[in-house]
Amino acid sequence: MGQYYKFINTTKKLESTISLPFNFGLSWAKNLESYSQEELKDKFDYIRKNNNWSDEDEVIAIGDYGNILYPPED
Repeated sequence: MGQYYKFINTTKKLESTISLPFNFGLSWAKNLESYSQEELKDKFDYIRKNNNWSDEDEVIAIGDYGNILYPPED
C-alpha cells in the first residue's frame, strides 16, 4: 500500500496544508520513496514555493510508518 507523507517545516514548526496537484488536491503525498531524486526534489520545491517557505528552512516529509525523507541536494 505504501506510506502517506506529510510535509513539515521543522524550522518554523509548521505542517503544509496546501493542495498538491500530484495527489488529487490533498495535502499529503503517497509513496514518495518510489520517486527519482529529481522528481522528489521537484515535489519539495513545490511545497517550499507554495507555502512561501524559505530555502533556508528545513523541510522534511514524514511517513505514517515513521520514515523520514529529506529533500535531495542540488
